[in-house]
Amino acid sequence: MKKLFLFATLLVMSIGIFNVSSAQDMNILEKDYEISRKAKKGYLGGVEKQENGNFDLIYFSPSTFFGKAVVETYTFDKDCNLLNTVRQDLETEKVRKRYKFFVYKGEYFIANTMSASTNYVGKLVFRKKQVTAKWDWWFGGYVRRVKMLDKVKPKDEDGKGYYFLGGAYEVERDSAILVMAMVNNLDTKGDDFKGFRYDLIKADNNLNIKVLKQLTFPYHVRCVFAKPLMDNESASIENDDMPRDWIVIYAPTNMSKKEFTCPSTTKYTYFRISPEGEIKEQFDFEAPASGWRIVNAYENVVGNSKSVILYGASTGKEGKYSNQAIAETLVATSSQDAEEAEVSKSGGGALGAFSGLGGALTGSNEIGLREDQVEDMLDLKDYTHFVVAKIENGKMTVGKKTEMEELNDKAVAPPDMKKPLKFNGKKFVVNDLQVLSDNSLLLNVQDYKKIKQQAGNKMMGTSMTRVSDKIYEGMFMLHFTPDGSLIKNYTVKIDQKSKKGFFNNSPITSDMFRTGSSVIETKNVGSVNWIMTIVKAIDDYAPKYSIEYGKLNLKDGIPSDFKTLGEDEKRKYYLYDRHNRINHNGFMYFFSETLRGDRLLLSRLKLEE
Repeated sequence: MKKLFLFATLLVMSIGIFNVSSAQDMNILEKDYEISRKAKKGYLGGVEKQENGNFDLIYFSPSTFFGKAVVETYTFDKDCNLLNTVRQDLETEKVRKRYKFFVYKGEYFIANTMSASTNYVGKLVFRKKQVTAKWDWWFGGYVRRVKMLDKVKPKDEDGKGYYFLGGAYEVERDSAILVMAMVNNLDTKGDDFKGFRYDLIKADNNLNIKVLKQLTFPYHVRCVFAKPLMDNESASIENDDMPRDWIVIYAPTNMSKKEFTCPSTTKYTYFRISPEGEIKEQFDFEAPASGWRIVNAYENVVGNSKSVILYGASTGKEGKYSNQAIAETLVATSSQDAEEAEVSKSGGGALGAFSGLGGALTGSNEIGLREDQVEDMLDLKDYTHFVVAKIENGKMTVGKKTEMEELNDKAVAPPDMKKPLKFNGKKFVVNDLQVLSDNSLLLNVQDYKKIKQQAGNKMMGTSMTRVSDKIYEGMFMLHFTPDGSLIKNYTVKIDQKSKKGFFNNSPITSDMFRTGSSVIETKNVGSVNWIMTIVKAIDDYAPKYSIEYGKLNLKDGIPSDFKTLGEDEKRKYYLYDRHNRINHNGFMYFFSETLRGDRLLLSRLKLEE
């Protein structure tokens, strides 16, 4: 039954209104509201914009009726006034069809999937993986428990085992895994040698293995990148729920005989593969650098035009083959993730509050490197260049590298900083890439320093909070032209320790977490608002975030000071974990809640014209 509560009946709710004007004339309006007990038992599932400037906050919570969910919609006008709420008990299947961000598949489900890893002699091993999941209405996701089952060593048509040097994609939606496996053809003697063969393999949850495509390289190569595409929805819809295409890139090596070594050290091969295993693109291109560590592949869609941006860093060892320029592996040799490994160490404990289903990963039997281990290892290397490339219409149209020293030559800082931060190309992570309307690029990186890691990892909701061995420091926003040339480096010092409430009995501190970053373009070309998400407090092991904001005048290369949104230390409101902002009709809206989840704070930030 639909229940409609008009705004007039909601005046009994406690409402607070805060008006703030920053030193940058970016007017802030804040209003807080009490939410219903029912919504408090659930989670903020999404935000929908309306053409008239209004917007809806949509909460999902459990229903007392079997097979249904409670959908509670709060409608606000552009001035953050609550207009009405609508509460409905709807069949979950109808909710799934209506809201793509509702990823509920039932209270429990069991899925049989696959993992891939390398063994002690480099051979490919498949292992059946049973995932038992319980829906958590508080966090809006599944708490998973993983049990490793049967394993098999796939063989080619000659009965030989495959080598696995990295490149696996678990497609949870299809209970399948895609793997690029090297055929055992290392013997290059004889006239019948036709090249180095890789098989694109697909394995289903019953260990049925199928070779989808045989690929032959005339020269010895290694995999240097293998990840699903990122896009503008990656932050809100995970790849498990909406699998993207898989990008796999190979680079030549000098690890074979001279006649089987590519004359060019930068002749890379690019594959775009669908989650079903169809090769949609395959071509060679000349990479901008030899020792290129590709961090991510981002798909930029403008109308009917699509391109893939590859970005990362280079060791600068030009003329060297990939294995000489970066000796370490560049891709994971195990598809197991860090959370699964954490469970295996615990000897059988469940992820989060979910327990009693038995079984755990036998991670000690998996010797391949996980993706997070590879990333941590590569973060410690010294890099001399940033590298940006663009792939479109089956070829590389942009490929540019920028020396690290140029970053410091073109560095600027806000007025309240005495001088720009220095960037040395050591110990940094890439946070975000955004393509602006003029096709210029903004790439955000953050440096860090290593500390001695403490014990104390803990499950929080559906994910593992790991005690980091990194202290994150300065932010660097790199502005590139459409052809990849550096225009300016905007630097901001992040001093999270200066804020209160960051320390408690847990070994986790606020500066162990990366600073989130996004930019919002203004109507005036050449100006953006830079929004940073920083940790404001630690509640037990869980980070709680707030917003800092400022403006970048890209045309003149001038940054503003950065301010904290709202009365930061006086009110205990923290950003929702997901769906915590929208850009709508010239305003940026942020959505925060109390630790108890009983009150909602709307913060409206007027964007610069």
